[in-house]
Amino acid sequence: MKTDKEFVNALEDHIRYRGAMDKLISDRAQAEISKKVTDITRAYHIDQWQSEPHHQHQNFAERRIATIEANTNNVLNKTGAPNSTWLLCVTYICYVFNHLAHESLDNRTPLEILNGSTPDISVLLQFSFWEPVYYRIEDATFPSDGTEKRGRFVGIADSVGDALTYKILTEDTNRILFRSSV
Repeated sequence: MKTDKEFVNALEDHIRYRGAMDKLISDRAQAEISKKVTDITRAYHIDQWQSEPHHQHQNFAERRIATIEANTNNVLNKTGAPNSTWLLCVTYICYVFNHLAHESLDNRTPLEILNGSTPDISVLLQFSFWEPVYYRIEDATFPSDGTEKRGRFVGIADSVGDALTYKILTEDTNRILFRSSV
């Protein structure tokens, strides 16, 4: 995020999408303790807590972030995906982690704790990150050179289409497409 406003927007989007959290934990970054953020947390009755400067170990999320970074590097290295796909890979890793049971959560998933029901993992069983896939060309006309093109699986589109809608990175234009028929 480049501006304080971007953090405020991200916080409001998170509240809109998932609901208000119990506590906002931060490292005292100005964007996270601004007047606007304080107004939002006050309106939604969200507690605020900040770690001491230079004491990242006080923020338990820092360890999880390090785990996500390490797993992202492993996936990028093992699949041969270009470094430019790092954000897509981080998003995919977070999606997978949110669907995996954790011992610290009494062997429940983070989404189960959040929503109260066990999430379906079927969507995770279809493809691996950066796997080549073929997708249907939506505007193909007859006669054509083909009705499919090749792309790369880069994640799950959890807010587009049905439960089995995927993010596909096109090989020819490097655009993200959302497709349920792959």
